[in-house]
Amino acid sequence: MDGLSEGLGALKLANIGSSLKFCLLAEGSADCYPRLAPTSQWDTAAAQGVLEGAGGEVLELSGEPFSYPARASLLNPFFLALPAKAAWRERLLTLARS
Repeated sequence: MDGLSEGLGALKLANIGSSLKFCLLAEGSADCYPRLAPTSQWDTAAAQGVLEGAGGEVLELSGEPFSYPARASLLNPFFLALPAKAAWRERLLTLARS
């Protein structure tokens, strides 16, 4: 988060669950949700569908679409969730990687 804060300035953090953060993005009430700590698939899968249905996207830090392939662990990799038409998408990906 330090890299994001330095690159973007003051951040407003929401102390709510991952699914609710996705919903805030879907309704246009939030600008981004960088998740740089562990979550499980059940924390994000349904809400990702809501966000993508509203035109948003969830990306791995590589920039690839976030998916749920079969794997031994149910933990998600770090990700960036964005609302529809996020103009600063590439900048946020770069900052989240740092």
